[in-house]
Amino acid sequence: MIRQSPFGCHLGFKEPTLSPYFKFCASHLAVASLLALAIPSRPASAAVTDYQVCAAELLRANIAPELATQACAEALYPKDVSRCVLRISTVTPTISDQALAACRRVRRPVEMANCVFYISNRTQNSEVLSVIDNCRRSLLPVRFAECVIGLNRATDLSSARAMETCIGAVDYARDLAPTLVPPPPPNPTLPPNVPETIPDLNLTPVTPTPLTPIVPDATTPTPSNR
Repeated sequence: MIRQSPFGCHLGFKEPTLSPYFKFCASHLAVASLLALAIPSRPASAAVTDYQVCAAELLRANIAPELATQACAEALYPKDVSRCVLRISTVTPTISDQALAACRRVRRPVEMANCVFYISNRTQNSEVLSVIDNCRRSLLPVRFAECVIGLNRATDLSSARAMETCIGAVDYARDLAPTLVPPPPPNPTLPPNVPETIPDLNLTPVTPTPLTPIVPDATTPTPSNR
């Protein structure tokens, strides 16, 4: 297309045009840029605060500074570890080191701490170290605590016996799951007993009788050749 200037002169160049592919890419790039600006990113100061809170809380729970810094540095969620230790230390402040060791070896440290707190406060004569170990071993610590407290209140089971019963009931719902393997028959048929060796039947060998040759009779006329 030849464009004309306001002074009546014809300019000797064409108006630039954009290809449809370039327009498509440019529009999607603009939308992606707007979305990137709209999504807030977590500032670096928030992660720094997590480690700072973890170290401060562990020091408040009477954890040695060297052990506290190592535990916070190795934790994926530092504040969860420190909250776990503080929660358990409210039950027994003298076992902070054992509480930290358990909180570092569990996938749900906050739930494990709640498990220890519930069982220790709602059952009688419960040993704290045993409670910590059982809550750490449970995959669902809060559900485990509910099981222990419920059995202890409804029956005459001690807290130790209730924890042993609840921690052993890990596959109680296995029969509810469907299976494609047919169940075995109630009275399976055993195969007949096959002797390992062939028994000796004491068979006597039979001796064959020799054949007696036939001798022609002398009175029988002999045919003549004619």
